[in-house]
Amino acid sequence: MAWLMCKGYRILGHRVRTPFGEIDIAAFKGGVLAIVEVKMRRSIEAGLEALLPRQQERLANAAMAAARRWRLEGALLRFDVMVVGAGALPRHVRGAWGRDRPT
Repeated sequence: MAWLMCKGYRILGHRVRTPFGEIDIAAFKGGVLAIVEVKMRRSIEAGLEALLPRQQERLANAAMAAARRWRLEGALLRFDVMVVGAGALPRHVRGAWGRDRPT
């Protein structure tokens, strides 16, 4: 989370529970609600491949529920991945899937 905060994101929550599942990190910056899935993998590619379509759909539903909770329905919604590897700095992949869309 500190990595995102250093990049200017306001952290809205971590391990956010919704009826559709848990969101690892929810952050806000510049009118964009970023839903960040954290993956511990050796490479960015492996982290991105770990997000199956079923998990992406679950996160999309959870993101919509969280946006309503925080009254951010008008914000753009983006799905990011934070890949944390053995000994390497975290890698933040913005817009890892889907398109920025209004919530």
